[in-house]
Amino acid sequence: MGGSGALLKIIVISGLVSPMVVGKSSLSVNRGSGNCHKGSCQTPTGNLLIGRADRLKASSTCGLYGEDRFCKVSHLEEEAKCFRCDSRRGAPIEISHRIENIIYRHHTAPGYRNKLSWWQSENGKENVTIQLDLEAEFHFTHLIMKFRTFRPASMLVERSSDFGKTWKVYRYFAENCAASFPRVKLYKPDRGPFEPYCESSYSQSTPVTDGEVILRVLNPSSRSNYDPYSEELQDLMKMTNLRINFTKLHTLGDDLLDSRKEIQEKYYYAIHEMNVRGSCWCYGHAAECLKLDDTIKSVPDMVHGRCDCSHNTTGTNCKRCKDTHNDLPWKPATGQHPNACRKCSCNEHALTCKFNETLFEKSGRTSGSECINCEDNTTGNNCELCIPGYYHDPTKPITDIDTCLECKCYNDGTVDGGLCDSPSIGNEPMCHCKSKVTGNNCDHCLPGYWNLDPSNPDGCQACSCNQNGTTSETCDQEFGSCYCKPNVVGKDCDTCAPEHWGLTAESNGCKPCNCDLGGSEDNNCDVITGQCKCYDNIGGRTCDKPEQGYFVKDLDLIYEAEDTKCEGACIKDIQEWPGMELHRGQEKDL
Repeated sequence: MGGSGALLKIIVISGLVSPMVVGKSSLSVNRGSGNCHKGSCQTPTGNLLIGRADRLKASSTCGLYGEDRFCKVSHLEEEAKCFRCDSRRGAPIEISHRIENIIYRHHTAPGYRNKLSWWQSENGKENVTIQLDLEAEFHFTHLIMKFRTFRPASMLVERSSDFGKTWKVYRYFAENCAASFPRVKLYKPDRGPFEPYCESSYSQSTPVTDGEVILRVLNPSSRSNYDPYSEELQDLMKMTNLRINFTKLHTLGDDLLDSRKEIQEKYYYAIHEMNVRGSCWCYGHAAECLKLDDTIKSVPDMVHGRCDCSHNTTGTNCKRCKDTHNDLPWKPATGQHPNACRKCSCNEHALTCKFNETLFEKSGRTSGSECINCEDNTTGNNCELCIPGYYHDPTKPITDIDTCLECKCYNDGTVDGGLCDSPSIGNEPMCHCKSKVTGNNCDHCLPGYWNLDPSNPDGCQACSCNQNGTTSETCDQEFGSCYCKPNVVGKDCDTCAPEHWGLTAESNGCKPCNCDLGGSEDNNCDVITGQCKCYDNIGGRTCDKPEQGYFVKDLDLIYEAEDTKCEGACIKDIQEWPGMELHRGQEKDL
């Protein structure tokens, strides 16, 4: 095929038909499919080398450190058989053969647009590598290399999908597979794409120039045997780095590639053009790709590496759900199934969530939201609960901004941090009270208890009322004073009132002393026995009897008012509790 010719190839990959033109027109980008809402969408494909000259490197380049001479085998009988290579910066462009020349078949500098450009290795070097380090994950479909001189006698192509940490071989190429790669299986038409094999069709010594090496990741003849959306196949086509290892030169009649300059300067690797065909890797969630960042210069036909994500996905490669859409596990889009990420199930009280596999399984694989930063006094995996100290208003839906109202529990009387139970419509919320506290708000003691105290684990202490002296089992809840029967006194109603004794369960509690007016000092008596305080020689509980051996004199000393000697206005001090004069006498005198 001549330099001006064009060979149209149809590469069928993952069930998609991607036209690719080898030659100058192969630089164009095939536009992606924008129908993302109907299912999996496709990003544009193109040559991943375009715009990435700074990410392309070769282990060997002629003239990189000084001018080199090289010869063409086809020109051995001609006068001008050898040429110069000077690839240093600033060297004339027509003799510079740096690795970036393989991106375009012709020079792009003004004045050189119709001249062929190529990369060329140092003379006589057999083990040479070309490596492309991409800035993101890409979907790699095929590789085409067009050589200016002989194709390699043996080579292999590797790729990495973890930015160069690990490498896997895509394909081996050799004129003699058994000799070059003895442990590698040979190509068979029915061999699957997942195991590397060696093929010989691209390693012959002819043609001398414009020979091609083509690597298809997925053979079109076997595409129907594999699910294009399977994880295994998708991983096979995922790439962050591509490395081409040339391991053996064609030396024609020179059996040994020795150190003689005239021998070595005839043998080297040289590539006119290389096309690393692919697209940005978006897992079916984008139809367009953007620059990874503002530092990357935009070049016509460049395939950028940052996906313009749809289906509520995000990230450089749409590899995760948006923080606001983590209700379902992330999945790649497949066929007619967009597998869009779903909005967090947070009852309108939180914007973001994270996906929780355990919650997802518990829900019957319907919802996995674990909401972050619930607002409006809500909490819970789905912001479906009220925070401690708040309750759900039964008149409002859980999605209402005011669905949670403050419990207003009395802290001194509550447990569980001020929790309360949501009431039914028309009722008040019930706080969780300490064991001796009651009320919707836990703000007062149970009957029979008093002194609501935050340091008391039960909340209140029991009333200490004397059961015989009280009218009820309760006491004043602030001071603890009991409610006493008529003739009982004391905070605990455990003492008879003055002039009373004998506390019992009777209705009045205590009995009157009823001390004798003339035989006792006053009307007070012992609260236990009821004994009055008698004058001398007087006995009996109420002081109403003379002691044995004593009697009461006749009433001949009665003082009558009319016998008074007081004239005019006068005050007479009269004893309120008159005494009784007793006399001792003989029995015969009585």
